[in-house]
Amino acid sequence: MKLSLSRDQRLRKSFEFRKVRSKGLLVRTKPLWLQFCKSNGEVSRLGVIASKRLGNAVARNRAKRISRELFRMNNCKFPFALDLVVLPRSSMLTTPFNLLQKTFLDALSKASSQP
Repeated sequence: MKLSLSRDQRLRKSFEFRKVRSKGLLVRTKPLWLQFCKSNGEVSRLGVIASKRLGNAVARNRAKRISRELFRMNNCKFPFALDLVVLPRSSMLTTPFNLLQKTFLDALSKASSQP
């Protein structure tokens, strides 16, 4: 079982992030904000934006690791290929992982029910 995301599963270019922001749907929850957009490819892709507002480098990297793990564990549950941008909030660092996973899946179902 591969534990890291491949290059095909990551948003890397700024225009890819802008496309998700402009065409996608934003779902706001307390621990994280999720921006979804239907992908043109066959696989779902993830991008994480952790700004300095979140905290120091340790906090930002922890939030990114948690976000990648949420994506990796649940990308088989996506109804179709998605481009996903996660914007972690400071409460993400204190929220238990199982609650984060439930919030992530609830946001995903909300986004997939939208036209």
